[in-house]
Amino acid sequence: MGKRTVTVNGVGRAAVSPDVVRLDLRVGHDADDVAAALAGAAEGITKVGAVVRDHDVADADIRTLDAGVNQRWDNTGVAVGFTAQQRLAVTVRRLESVGEILEAAASAVGNALLVDQVRLDVSDRSDGLRRARDAAFADAKDKAQQYAVLSGAELGAVLGVAEAGAVPVQRREMKLMAASMDAGGMPVEGGDLDLGASVTVTWELR
Repeated sequence: MGKRTVTVNGVGRAAVSPDVVRLDLRVGHDADDVAAALAGAAEGITKVGAVVRDHDVADADIRTLDAGVNQRWDNTGVAVGFTAQQRLAVTVRRLESVGEILEAAASAVGNALLVDQVRLDVSDRSDGLRRARDAAFADAKDKAQQYAVLSGAELGAVLGVAEAGAVPVQRREMKLMAASMDAGGMPVEGGDLDLGASVTVTWELR
């Protein structure tokens, strides 16, 4: 008779306080030819980059995501020009400056600015993930102990541990507030984020 075992999955979560905001900013420019479209988009994204740096964002927290150009067509299928776009990823470490940055960027390039994402995040997830793993293993052990009792046995040694990976950050009490007439921008309130982990553990039954 083979060795009796029990294999269970455990999940755990840990609350963390966000300390950064991730912005994905995009600038588009329409023109009659590719060169002019690209030049216009480059000029616009350069202005946005200057605005971001003026608000004390370090160069290490600014990076180009991508750039591209597409042909434009009218309703009858006739080519009418080209649209170029460039995207910039910005990590803002002073949450209260997010609204100021977006407002200043919009003033610099007008309706050419598109905001693809405003996301609260944690700059260092290591402590939160460690606590989430602790909770996941404790959850797995609690389940395994229950199954052991139901089987008329006791838990023995751990025979195997497999991490299913970190669960994506989930919002808990996170608020992103649109600008109000007296707010002068887009204030961002931190709240909490949840980091999660999942683990599969096999115990010997004895």
